[in-house]
Amino acid sequence: MSQPLNIILLMADQWRWDTVFRPGHVCRTPQLDRFAERAQPFTNAFTCCPLCTPARGALMTGKWPHQNHLMDNVSGGSYHPHGKLHMSHRTYLERLRDDAGYALAYCGKWHLGDATLHERGIHNVRHSDGGAPEHGTTPSRPNRPKLQGEWFTPFYASFTEGDTLDAVRARAFRQQLAQLAAGDEPFCAMLSFSGPHFPHTVPRRFLEPYSDTSPGSMPTNYCTPFCEPGKPVAQSRPYWPCQDTRGLTPDDWAKTCAHYWAFCTHLDDELGAVFGTIGELGLWENSVVAFFADHGEMLGAHGNFDKGPYFYDEVVRIPLIVADPAGRPPRDAGSFVGLRDLFPTLIDLAGASHLLADAERTRSGWRTAHDAALITYDAYQGREFKLRGIRTERWKYTWSPNDLCELYDLADDPGERRNRIGEPACQPITQRLHTRLRNWMAAEDDVLLHARHLLPVGAYADGRGVEEQHDHGTRPPTRGHGPA
Repeated sequence: MSQPLNIILLMADQWRWDTVFRPGHVCRTPQLDRFAERAQPFTNAFTCCPLCTPARGALMTGKWPHQNHLMDNVSGGSYHPHGKLHMSHRTYLERLRDDAGYALAYCGKWHLGDATLHERGIHNVRHSDGGAPEHGTTPSRPNRPKLQGEWFTPFYASFTEGDTLDAVRARAFRQQLAQLAAGDEPFCAMLSFSGPHFPHTVPRRFLEPYSDTSPGSMPTNYCTPFCEPGKPVAQSRPYWPCQDTRGLTPDDWAKTCAHYWAFCTHLDDELGAVFGTIGELGLWENSVVAFFADHGEMLGAHGNFDKGPYFYDEVVRIPLIVADPAGRPPRDAGSFVGLRDLFPTLIDLAGASHLLADAERTRSGWRTAHDAALITYDAYQGREFKLRGIRTERWKYTWSPNDLCELYDLADDPGERRNRIGEPACQPITQRLHTRLRNWMAAEDDVLLHARHLLPVGAYADGRGVEEQHDHGTRPPTRGHGPA
C-alpha cells in the first residue's frame, strides 16, 4: 500500500466568502486567486455555526455542536473561560496520528480550550492557545505593532513598525513544514490565523490600496442597526461591546471596511509565502492543501459588525478551496458542502479513508451532491439563542422555537431584507423546508426538536435576564491617535 498524501490546512477566522469568490470585489487576494486556479473552489461552502468555538469543534470532530457539547465560545474573554472540547471527543488530528501514522503540527488559534492540544499529546505547536506555556508554544509577539495616526479599536488601526501575530505564525508554520518535509512520515499540518477577525490592526502598506474607500462603499443591505422591521427579537440589540454600532458614522464604516479588506490582503500575502514554501519543498505533488474559514463577518450588513445569532450569508457562507495533487474532479463542484465534512474530504483525498467510518466517507465533498446546507446556533457568550436553519440555492429558512422564524427568497432578495415568514404565498415552501429541517434534526438526535422549556431569547444560562451584561473583561471601542 502506498503512503498516503500529506494534509495541509490553512484556516482563517471570520473571512467573508465574497472577498474571494465574487468577481470584481474590491478586496485584493492575488495569492488566493492563483491558488484557486490550480485547485478546486467550492462556491457553496457553509459553516455549521457562525461562531468560533462551535464551528471549530465541528471541524475537528465531525460532530454537530449539540453532539460534541461545544455550543458556545470558550477561552479568552468568553463566558466559559475554562471550557474545552472534552477529551472523550477525539479529533481528526489524533485519529490521523494514532490510526494512520501521521506526524502532526499546529500553528495558531485553537479556541477549543487552553493548552488542550498539549493535553491531547500534540506537542509540535507554535503560537497557539492550545499549546502549553511551559513549552513556549502559547501565543507570543515580541515585536508588537505601534499604532500610527488615527485609530478606533477594534474597528480600525494601522502601523508601520511591528508585526501582526499572524505574520509571526506564518513564518513559524513555514519552518514547521520544512521540518515535516524532512521526515519519513506523512503529515498533517495546520496554520490557523486569528485574522481577519477584529481587531482590524493592519500594516499600513496593505491599507494604502484602499485609501479612497468612501462612505458610499457600504453594502446595499446596510440599515440602521437593531431597527430593521420584520426581524426576530434576537436581532434587536447588541450582545458584545463592539457590536453596538449605533455610534458609527458613515466615515467610520468606510474605514472599518477598508481595514478589513487590508487585513485580508495582508493574510493573502502571508499565504503567498506559505504557498512558496510548499513549492520549494516539493509538497504540491504529494499533499492535499485546503484554504477555508470558520465563518464570515457582517461588516455593515444589516447595520451589524462581527457576527451574532442569525444566519445571514455574510456569516454562514465561507471560502473553501482544495488542491488535490491528482487533479480528480469532485462529483459536483456546486454541491453544498459544510465545514463539518472538511476533514473527511481531505482524509479521503489523501488515501487514508480507512480511519473513517462508512458514514464519514460518504460525506467527502468529492463524493456528495447536496442541494442544501444545515446550520445551527445555541448560545453566545452565555446567552441562549436556539436556532436551526436550512439554506438551499433559492431559499433560506430559520426556525426558532421561541422567537420569530425567518424565510428569505434569495433570488429576489439576496440581501435578506424582507422576511417572508407568514405570507400565505410562501406557506408551501415554508412547510417543505420546516419538514426537511425537522427530519434532519431527528436523524442527528437534536434534543431541541423535543424541547419544551427554553430560556427567554438572549437570557443567560445562569438565570440572569437579557438586560444584564456579563463582564467579559473587554473594553468598549476606543478612539485615539498614535505618533505622527
